[in-house]
Amino acid sequence: MAEFVLAQDSDVALISRLGHKIFSETYEDILSEEQIEYMLEMMYSTYSIRRQMQNDNSFYIVYSEGEAVGYIAIEDKGEGAFHLQKLYLRSDMHGKNIGREMMNKVYEHAKKLYPNGATITLNVNRNNPTLDFYKKMGWEIIEEGDFDLGSGFFANDYIMKIGV
Repeated sequence: MAEFVLAQDSDVALISRLGHKIFSETYEDILSEEQIEYMLEMMYSTYSIRRQMQNDNSFYIVYSEGEAVGYIAIEDKGEGAFHLQKLYLRSDMHGKNIGREMMNKVYEHAKKLYPNGATITLNVNRNNPTLDFYKKMGWEIIEEGDFDLGSGFFANDYIMKIGV
């Protein structure tokens, strides 16, 4: 069973380290090395993580048997709308139901803030194998797009949505 700890400023370096490891391994067969490096700096520098925390993103560190194995970031957009910014788990932890527990934590977070119902969206790379996981969890594709990240890089994503 996973344990979830709401991240504090003192956890920024840990999230950055986890992000560099897990994001890189997740996308090594999907994105170029240059795009991965660009996105790591954009999303996982300690400066960027602090900025995200200050801008209505709640980060959770995921622990299994006392070891940090993943992280979640969910942005409160207001009025019962959330965007799941990050849900990443080390690949050696896949298949242990931790991903399902992480998703349940996301739902719990949204329901706690908006008990009368909330909607959650996320972006997922169209070539990310995790797409099947989201579909199994009840998420629906509502849109697809190529989003400009700057420096000539794009996120080629599906936008998915679920109500909780």
